[in-house]
Amino acid sequence: MTAQDTLPERYGRAPRAPRPPRRSRRAAVLAGCAILALIAVVAALAFWPDDHPVDPQDAGYDVRDAALTVVSLAVVPDERRTVRCGVRAINEYEAVVGYREVAVGPRAGASATDPVHLRVEVSTTQRAATGNVDHCWFED
Repeated sequence: MTAQDTLPERYGRAPRAPRPPRRSRRAAVLAGCAILALIAVVAALAFWPDDHPVDPQDAGYDVRDAALTVVSLAVVPDERRTVRCGVRAINEYEAVVGYREVAVGPRAGASATDPVHLRVEVSTTQRAATGNVDHCWFED
């Protein structure tokens, strides 16, 4: 008999590692439901219609005089909804001196690679230093 053989007899066997508790069927069903709910939420968010149109692009501006600034912009129209954009003229102190809203109607087959180009005349209360698109939104 070797020393290795007598150790378990002398000191007892080494304790086994405790087994993890078995998952109950109820826990497995709840976990499966949670995973399915998460997948449904992600899918809904992926296919939910956008709340805001694609960001407009400023193409330039022309300060004609103290009463008029012309702002050029490009907007991607929506296939089903009208897009409305706020265009503003700003003076050298960054105060808004003119504001105008323009609408771009829906267009079938609209594509981000084919925006609508607009030139918007903005009446101003004093000479503007610049003009740009403030933001765009969908009309309800």
